[in-house]
Amino acid sequence: MKNISRENALKLIDEIRSTVEKEIDLSKYLEESFLENNIEQTELEAYSQGISNGFLSEIVHAIIGYEVEVIGEVEELFPCPCCGFKTLTELYDLNEGTGYDICPYCKWEDDGTTEINMYRPINKGSLQDYRNNIQANLNKYYINKWFIK
Repeated sequence: MKNISRENALKLIDEIRSTVEKEIDLSKYLEESFLENNIEQTELEAYSQGISNGFLSEIVHAIIGYEVEVIGEVEELFPCPCCGFKTLTELYDLNEGTGYDICPYCKWEDDGTTEINMYRPINKGSLQDYRNNIQANLNKYYINKWFIK
């Protein structure tokens, strides 16, 4: 097994993504609405924030066909109050009213709510509603992308 740094793994993924966009007509394979949501480099960096090296290893392995171990420090993130995965860059501070963040996994908008059944207008549902949605749509959610609290 070969080692690859976290930084180089992300660069490789980005370079391959750019090559695919130039060389392959993705409209043959994907719906038009999907192609309109093209992610930029800054979004790719945000997307990769806090994801486990094991998950990156799986992606690189799928792309190049060789088993690799991604090594390097993973950004320390905070657990989402909804799904429990470490996906938030900051926690909501009730006293200050700061720290608002959106979980990229379950899409919960952290507004400091801890009451599981309390409806939150910003989320258009409760923590329990979001948790039920995850259970009902497990195929949409990765289980090994982030660390769990």
